[in-house]
Amino acid sequence: MELQLESLKYQDDAVQSVVKIFEGAEKNTFDNANFEGIRINFCRLSPTQIKENILGVLKENGIDKQTAKLSEDNDICVEMETGTGKTLVYIKTIYELYKHYGFTKFIILVPSVAIRQGVLNALSIFEKQLENIYSFTPKAFEYDSKRLSKVTNFIEEQYPQIMVMTLASFNSEEKILNQVQREDLFANIPFINAIGKTRPIIIMDEPQEGMDTENSIKQIAKLNPLIKLRYSATHKVFKNLVYRLTPFDSYKQGLVKKIEVLTVTEKNDEATLKIELTETQHGKGEPKAKLKVWKLKAGKFVFEQTSWLKVGDNLGEKTSNPSYLNYEITRVNKGLKTGKWFVEFSNGVIIEEKQSAGNIQGVWALQLEWLIRRHFQKRQKMETLGIKCLSLIFIDKVANYVGETPIIKQLFIEKYKLVYEEWNRGQQPTDEHINQIQGYYFAQKASGEFADNEGGQKEQKKIYELILEKKEELLATSNPVQFIFSHSALGVGWDNPNVFNIATLNTAYSEIRKRQEIGRGLRICVNQEGTRVYDAMNVADDERINQLTVIPNETYETFVTQYQEEIKEVYGTSKAGAALTHTHKDKTQNEVHFKRNQSETINAAFKRFWKALAKKTDYIVSFDEEELLRKAIEQISELKIADYRAEVNSRYIKEIKQDEIADDFRGTESYALNAQFSPLDLVEELSENTGLCYSSAFKIVNGITNYVECVKNPPKFIHLAAAIIRNIELDEMIRGLSYQLTGDEFPFNFYDFVKQIDKKDVTETPNRGVFDKFINDSTIEHLFGIGADVDPEIVCFLKLPNWYRIETPIGPYEPDFGLVMKRKSLKTNTETEFYFVVETKGTDDINDKKALKESEVYKIRCAMKHFEALGVEVQYKAPVKEYLKFKENASNDVTQLNN
Repeated sequence: MELQLESLKYQDDAVQSVVKIFEGAEKNTFDNANFEGIRINFCRLSPTQIKENILGVLKENGIDKQTAKLSEDNDICVEMETGTGKTLVYIKTIYELYKHYGFTKFIILVPSVAIRQGVLNALSIFEKQLENIYSFTPKAFEYDSKRLSKVTNFIEEQYPQIMVMTLASFNSEEKILNQVQREDLFANIPFINAIGKTRPIIIMDEPQEGMDTENSIKQIAKLNPLIKLRYSATHKVFKNLVYRLTPFDSYKQGLVKKIEVLTVTEKNDEATLKIELTETQHGKGEPKAKLKVWKLKAGKFVFEQTSWLKVGDNLGEKTSNPSYLNYEITRVNKGLKTGKWFVEFSNGVIIEEKQSAGNIQGVWALQLEWLIRRHFQKRQKMETLGIKCLSLIFIDKVANYVGETPIIKQLFIEKYKLVYEEWNRGQQPTDEHINQIQGYYFAQKASGEFADNEGGQKEQKKIYELILEKKEELLATSNPVQFIFSHSALGVGWDNPNVFNIATLNTAYSEIRKRQEIGRGLRICVNQEGTRVYDAMNVADDERINQLTVIPNETYETFVTQYQEEIKEVYGTSKAGAALTHTHKDKTQNEVHFKRNQSETINAAFKRFWKALAKKTDYIVSFDEEELLRKAIEQISELKIADYRAEVNSRYIKEIKQDEIADDFRGTESYALNAQFSPLDLVEELSENTGLCYSSAFKIVNGITNYVECVKNPPKFIHLAAAIIRNIELDEMIRGLSYQLTGDEFPFNFYDFVKQIDKKDVTETPNRGVFDKFINDSTIEHLFGIGADVDPEIVCFLKLPNWYRIETPIGPYEPDFGLVMKRKSLKTNTETEFYFVVETKGTDDINDKKALKESEVYKIRCAMKHFEALGVEVQYKAPVKEYLKFKENASNDVTQLNN
C-alpha cells in the first residue's frame, strides 16, 4: 500500500500563508547564498517588509491583529486541528520555499522520538509523489551524533537539506553539537555555531512540548534561524499567527472524523476505597506522603489529593470520609528491592507509588467490552470497502499489560472471547489469534520508567517499527494487528488514519488532554489503495464511515466540559472561528471610575436613608432539642440509597458549534457493581458532621429503621443523613432566632474610587444612582438597576457595598440594593420617603428550591428578622426577580403605610 497525496485547499492555504511572508525576496543562487564555503539561506527583506507581508496574509485569512499576536520576533505560528495533516503541510512548505526563493537549509525540530519517527515516515511515504510534482527531492535525514558527516553536508551542500532532530539532541552544553573542543569541529567552531551560519529555517513541530523553556529558547537561538515556523493544534505561545484551522472549521467541513463519546462511569462510587500515592517527602524527620482519595468537601465527595500525611494519621479523619476510618498510616517507606515508595495502613493495605487501590477493574472490563463491540461492528462495515479497522487503548500503568499481573491484558482476552463468540455463533478464538491481533507501543521516559522489561527488546523493536515506522503495513488487511495498547504518555506523536475506536483506561480522572486523546484517531480513513475515503456531508449517522468512538471512564459532561475548556484556553472563547474576536483588553481599558452623584436632593435623601439602614444588630438562638431528634429520626428513616453501579452512555457529537457541542443521545446501559464496605462509627461521624453531642447522635442512630440503606453506600448515607440533620437544625434555629440592636452603626464615607474590572460587568446609573454606575453580578441585577434609574418615584438607590454585612448563624449575608422611594399622600397632600432593601435572585418565590440554594433561603430568612429589628423604616424585599415585581409589592406597602 502507498498512501496517496491529495490536493486539499485548506492545506494549500496554510502552505501559501507562509510562502507569502517572503514575497519580494530575491531567489537564492550560488553567487548570493554562499559564504566562506557554507551555503546559507539568503534574504535581504527588512523586518518592515516582512511585517507588511504578514499583514497582507492576515487580511486574506480573516485573522485580526490582536488574535495574530503580532511580534517583532522571527516566529510564525500556523495552527491546524489535530488530524488535518500539519506534518504534510510543513513538508510541502519546504518544497514551496525552495521553489520560490531557493532556500536550502531546513531543520524540523521535534519534542520526542515518536514525533521524529512520524516525520521521517511522512517524508519517506510522500517522497516520490512530491518529486513528481516539484521535480526535485530534498536530502532528508535524522540527526545522529555518531554521523556528523551528515551535519557537515547539511552545512556545505548547495542542494536543499532537511535535518530532523529532537530538542534533546542539543539542549545542554555537553551535547556534541555544543562541544567546543573536538578533533572533528567544523572550521574550528562548535557544530551548532556552524549550523547557525547557514541561517536555517526551523520548523517547530508541537513547540508547546518544551520548546519555550528558558533553556530551550537559549539553545535554539544558537541555531541563528532565518525564521521559526511553529506548527501545532494547541499552541501555548502565540507569535504572528498567520493561519488557523479550528476544531469548529475542521468538524464543520468534514476534514476529520465525526465523534461518538461512549462513556463508562461509576455511579455512587464514593463507596469505593480508591487510594493513590502521589507524592512523598523525606529528609529531615519522618517521611510523609500525599494520597489521592475520596474527600468530603463543601458537601460533596471529590477525588483529590490530601495534604502531607505522616505515621499515625487516620485517613478517615483527614478526609471526613468514614469509609477510610480503618486506614491509619503505620508506615511510609521505600522498598530496597523495588526502589518504590509505599504507604502501609493499620488494616494491612499497602499502596505503592503509581499504583491505585480501588474497584476500577469492573469499569475497565466494561470499557474493553464496548470497545471490542464497536470494533466488530465497524470492522464488518469496513471490510467490504477495503478499509482496515484499528482500535487504540491508552493505559496509565504498563505493568497492567506486560507485568507479572497483566490485569488489562487478561480483561481484554476475556472480553474479546465473549464478543467473538457472539459474532461467530459460539465459536471460540484460538490463543494464537488473540495474540496476533494485539500490538503495543509504550512511550519511554529518559528514566526508563515505561520500558518494556518483558518479552525482549527484539519483540519490542518489531512492534515499535510496525506502529511508528511502517504505517502502511499496519493499514493492510493482511496484517493481523487490530488492537494497539499504548501508554497514556503518548498524548502526541502518533496517530493513524484508520483508528476508529479509542479507550482510555485510567485509575482515576483522565489526565490526557481531550484534544490530544481524540486527535489520535481524527484523520480521515484510507482504503487498501492508500486513498482517503470521505463521507457525503449529509450522510446518516448509521451509514457514516468516518466515525471515531472515544470511550473514557468519566461522564460525558466531564469529557465535553474539559474538551471545551481546552478550546477556550487556546482561542480565548468557545467561538473558535477563523475571524476570531479576541477578548483581551489592556489594563487601562479595564479601569472603571465610580463617581458620586452631585445632586443635593439625592445626597440628602441617601443620608437620611443610611441613618436608618446603618444600625447594627446581633442575634441569639434557642431551639427544642427533642423536636430536632424526633424529626431527624423520622426523615433519615425515609432515606433511600442508590446501589453502586456503572453506566455506559453513548452520544454522537453531531457538530462542534461556535458556542457549544451539539450531540445526539443514542442510548444507555446500566451494570451492577460491588461496593466496598468497611465498619464505621455512625455516631461519631454524625456528631462531627452536624455539631450534635455524642448522646444526641446516638439517639438518632438508635432510632432509625433503615440500616440496610447505610450498608449500600456508607459515606453517601452519612452525607445525606448529616444534611438532613443540618437542615432541621437550621429550621429550628430560624424559629428560635432573634435580633437586637447593638447601638453601633456602619459608617459610610463618600469618595471617588477606581476598580479593575471588565466594563461589561458595569451598569451605568446616571439619573438616580448614588454613584454613576455599579458593578453588576448578573443580568438580573443589571436590569433591576436600569429599572430603578428611570423610575420617577425613586429618589435615589445604590448597590450596597460588600462591607455592609448582616451576621447570621450560617455566615455573613450581603443584600444587593438600597432604594429610597417617594410617594404623595392623597389625604395630606404631602410627600413621604420610604426605604427599601432588595435581594435580587432568579425567582420571586422563597420556596423555589430550583432557583435558590438552601443557604440562600436561610440567610434571607435571617435578614428578615434583622430588618424587623431595625423598625418599620426599612422594608426588606427578597427574593426579587424583576424590578416591576418589586415596584408592585413596594407600592402596596406604601399604600398601607400611607393609610
